[in-house]
Amino acid sequence: MKSIVTIRHLKKRFCKGNVCVANDINLDIREGEIFTVLGKSGSGKTTFLRMIAGLEKPDFGEICIDDAIVFNEKIDVVPNARGVAVVFQNYALLPHLSIASNITFGGNFSAETLQDVLEKTNLLDIKTKYPHEISGGQQQRVALARALIHKPKILLLDEPLSNIDTELRSLLREELKTMIKSFGITALFITHDKEDAFYLSDRIAIMQGGDVLQIGTPKEIYYQPKNLYCANFLGKINHIDTIIYARPENIVICEDGEYEAHVKSNLFYGAYYETILERNGQDFYVHSTNEALQEGKKVRFMVNHTIVL
Repeated sequence: MKSIVTIRHLKKRFCKGNVCVANDINLDIREGEIFTVLGKSGSGKTTFLRMIAGLEKPDFGEICIDDAIVFNEKIDVVPNARGVAVVFQNYALLPHLSIASNITFGGNFSAETLQDVLEKTNLLDIKTKYPHEISGGQQQRVALARALIHKPKILLLDEPLSNIDTELRSLLREELKTMIKSFGITALFITHDKEDAFYLSDRIAIMQGGDVLQIGTPKEIYYQPKNLYCANFLGKINHIDTIIYARPENIVICEDGEYEAHVKSNLFYGAYYETILERNGQDFYVHSTNEALQEGKKVRFMVNHTIVL
């Protein structure tokens, strides 16, 4: 599959505080995929996006977009000539312009092109309204439409769901993925939220301290993490033996289990119970639907899938 973005030996360090935000990064973003950079605050993920967009200058390395070099030691293409579009956290809509005018601002687009974008982003019915008259979710769609109407080679999204209320987040996450896929566009998504990354992504890069620690599909990085940092960052994990670990959902309480333990607690989390088992002074987290486990009860458990680190 063709690579739309190719990054080679990308390096960036901020002199103030001597902070490394890109430490020899090498990766490819494939045509048509949603590629997510997932990391905690300060991991370097937003600076990485800004370097691709041309809003931040790397210290070293090469960035290619659709086989054209946009940055190296001799070339530094200006942002509006790179073929990228950026959707930021705050959407940056112009309050004095209608929704349709916000979408077409800065370009010369036909009525047919605008109509197509409005339909695909479900904004047709509110095209004459103004930003203050629509919801936060609709504002997000306007920002996305404004980026997509330019038909960029890659869409860059910097934490676009971070300002959305929890109740709406899952709905807007679904809408965002549907809209991106309907345009057949390549997208780079930046987030600190694991659920957003798992739902939206074709592949995920885990970033920490300027380093890309692992790249893979959501299932690969969750069940085959490369190190303990990645394993812990993506969710709770149990240390079974030496280098053997297991996720809570892969521990099964059963009568013929290999290990014996006592129930320490059993808490209801809606979709599942999180049971903490204690064995030889060590806690094990189990996710199940068993509400009958009482504190102090002796049980046995088995592990049906392990992770080797």
